Amino acid sequence: MARSNARAAVSCLLAALLQPCAVVAQVRVMSPDSLVRKFSSTMGRIEGSTATFGAPFYGDRVLGSLVYGESLLNHQHCAAEDYTVHKMEEFGTDSNSQKTRLINIILVRRGKCSFTTKVKVAYDKGAHAVIIVDREDSELTTADMKNIIVADDGFGDKIHIPSVLIAKTEGNKLIEAAKSGQVLVELAWDLPTDHIVVTDLWMSSASQVSLKFLKEFSPKRRVLNEVMIFQPHYAVFGMDGSNPQIYNDLCSDDSGQFCAEDPDGAGPITGKDVLAEDVRQLCIHMVHKVLRSSEASTKAGKRVEYAAKYWDYVEQLQDSCPLGLANPQDRFGTECSTRLMTKVGIDVPRVEACVRVNTTSYLKNEREHQAWSPRALRINGWRYSGILDADLVMRAICSGFVTQPTECADLMKKRDPFVPYFDPKPEGVTFLQMLTWLLGVCLVLFGSMLLYKRYLKKEMRTTLREEVMLEVQAQMGEYQKMMGEGVTFLQMLTWLLGVCLVLFGSMLLYKRYLKKEMRTTLREEVMLEVQAQMGEYQKMMGRGRHLLADA
Repeated sequence: MARSNARAAVSCLLAALLQPCAVVAQVRVMSPDSLVRKFSSTMGRIEGSTATFGAPFYGDRVLGSLVYGESLLNHQHCAAEDYTVHKMEEFGTDSNSQKTRLINIILVRRGKCSFTTKVKVAYDKGAHAVIIVDREDSELTTADMKNIIVADDGFGDKIHIPSVLIAKTEGNKLIEAAKSGQVLVELAWDLPTDHIVVTDLWMSSASQVSLKFLKEFSPKRRVLNEVMIFQPHYAVFGMDGSNPQIYNDLCSDDSGQFCAEDPDGAGPITGKDVLAEDVRQLCIHMVHKVLRSSEASTKAGKRVEYAAKYWDYVEQLQDSCPLGLANPQDRFGTECSTRLMTKVGIDVPRVEACVRVNTTSYLKNEREHQAWSPRALRINGWRYSGILDADLVMRAICSGFVTQPTECADLMKKRDPFVPYFDPKPEGVTFLQMLTWLLGVCLVLFGSMLLYKRYLKKEMRTTLREEVMLEVQAQMGEYQKMMGEGVTFLQMLTWLLGVCLVLFGSMLLYKRYLKKEMRTTLREEVMLEVQAQMGEYQKMMGRGRHLLADA
């Protein structure tokens, strides 16, 4: 196995230094024996190209059962109604004749829709992994697979199971065998191994995806500082200098030699700002890297350097200097970067001197040494495939050692192949969260109604007291007038009775008015509060539905 990996690695590196081969996914046929014999020349192994999306089982060897459903509507496995799969075997026998649980591996044909669509449909049918068999009219062979990129169509971030593209010749044999009985295969993702793992990351310094990855990977990088070499690279390109309208917001000057993507469209950040940050990060990495010696580096004969301040800086950049703020001192750019460098203890004068001296040479080097994608990762010279997730990348790196160091054992937790590899921070809301939110809303509404009712009662008492006192004072004035003019006992009695009736009637009417007003006000307040909370509820449910629809 080691010799095979070494030969493949040498072949790849000689073939294309700037277009490294993908991590080889190996499908090893375990049974039936009749099928194993058909692959006797490769000892039962089939090599394929791993998709750039999803989560391969790096560092693990997983046993699974192949299942194939014939396309019934000629949709090439692009829709759920196009095919059905039978009930899959839950247990099988491994190479040591031990009973082991099997993952479900669904076979599908390439064509008519994107790879992500096929994998998503298969996942909904119970797949833990997917093998995509190349089209019947394709001329690609197994030897070509290591140079094929199974690309993401923009929705790959919702795929959390691995998938592999294999050539039609080998794929047709698997399909025929799966139609007639159980086929057991082993899936493995092998990288070239060394005592020290070399990792190259291509990115944009303003990319939110890249910054999120760096932030989450930083703690793992600190642990691996003696056994891993890391080199950052940045997406720099050139443009035709004869058309200023094209490179106006993308390039460093009107020559169009060095350009970078604009991260915020019509916003204030330009490609020139991104280029400046690219160079600044390269200088931070160069100025602060320190030699780390270990037994592994001695065995590998490689110089291992670690720039702790670089990781302190990039770990905080996304939160400390976001893109969207109005104040230049607080958003992505030189001012905010300088403040952050000072905060984390970076030698700012040395970095600024490096930037003045090396800007052109650094940008030229980055432009001339681009990867196959603006967001790319290379491990031990081979193209990484899978989602750019800190934990998954760490698993891939740890599978690239000849002997796995203790640092990896401390970082890695056993992965369950039967559970899709989900981001630990999913969007949307759980049922418990929604229930808690509804209970909180009800308590707030009930408390508000009690307080408002108490307030209205107090206000009603005060208003009634004031109105009665004014009415009594007015009537007493009339009484004093009458007493001054002289009145009979009967007239006074009639007047007092009239006053009492007026006061009693006024109180009844005012009470009825206040009750009506209180009901109306409470109804309006409650309706406004319910509408506001329902709006929040719909937003939360909208996020939840999005997660369920696309995950």
